Amino acid sequence: MTSTKRRDPTTIARVVVALVGVGCLLLTVQGAVQATGRGVAFMTDREHDLPALQHQVDLETLWQQFVEQVPAGSRISLTPSRANKDLWQQRLSELAVLRGCVVVQVGPRDYSVGVTTVQRKQPTSPGVRLVVRKVG
Repeated sequence: MTSTKRRDPTTIARVVVALVGVGCLLLTVQGAVQATGRGVAFMTDREHDLPALQHQVDLETLWQQFVEQVPAGSRISLTPSRANKDLWQQRLSELAVLRGCVVVQVGPRDYSVGVTTVQRKQPTSPGVRLVVRKVG
């Protein structure tokens, strides 16, 4: 006589939930590991990750131009850029807050600020330029 042992349905459900959880965790960890690896490589060898270096140069260039061209405490509106619209809108908003400016969408404003892309003269030169227009 053969006897078969029946598995409890709750045990099977627990195993399935645990496997799905481990799978989700592995997917999440992949991005964190990749970002950490790039950060370490960037800190130890700045030429290792050229896109990260170019992005850093672009941000530093925009900050320097923002400080030079937009007075602290100004009311500014953001002009959408053609390339990476969401990225540059977010970064310009952050730079404005760091400078003490107020970003407005409608109403009176002092400056209109945007980002335009330029051709890099060297692989590590800036690829963006700040465009500032005085309004009224």
